[in-house]
Amino acid sequence: MLRRLAIVVPLVLLLTAGSVCPAQSHDFQAGAIAVDRAHTSPSVVGQREDPAFMTITNYGEDDVLVGLTCAVADSVELRAAVPAEVGIKTRSLNSIPIPANSTLDFKPQGYHLAFVGLNYSFAPGERIATTLKFASGAELAVEFEVEPTGDVAGR
Repeated sequence: MLRRLAIVVPLVLLLTAGSVCPAQSHDFQAGAIAVDRAHTSPSVVGQREDPAFMTITNYGEDDVLVGLTCAVADSVELRAAVPAEVGIKTRSLNSIPIPANSTLDFKPQGYHLAFVGLNYSFAPGERIATTLKFASGAELAVEFEVEPTGDVAGR
């Protein structure tokens, strides 16, 4: 009897594991590209730029992020923090490659975005609607959550 249980119980667990484990979900996804943890920080009156961060996962072929659009800023720039003689320097990029089957974290000391020419001040809890554009022609609508300042960099 114990021998049967030793065989049956693991088999039942194995067969039902797929129904117990939820499928992986993402905050935003279109085709093979998924975006998670899209966030930015509150801005103050007169502030012209606000950095934004996210994680992009590409489940398909190589692609390239070539631009973004949004209604709350004059533009959204692709940027990279690069080492300089003294500290770190930020430079604007025309594109950012997103290799096949990879995940790329946009963070303060690496690739990131910048909302430039803000039309108003971002408030905590607000969501900034943005469209990511890729060289493949794919577009992905993403909402960047405005989080309290202390929450943004450490995320």
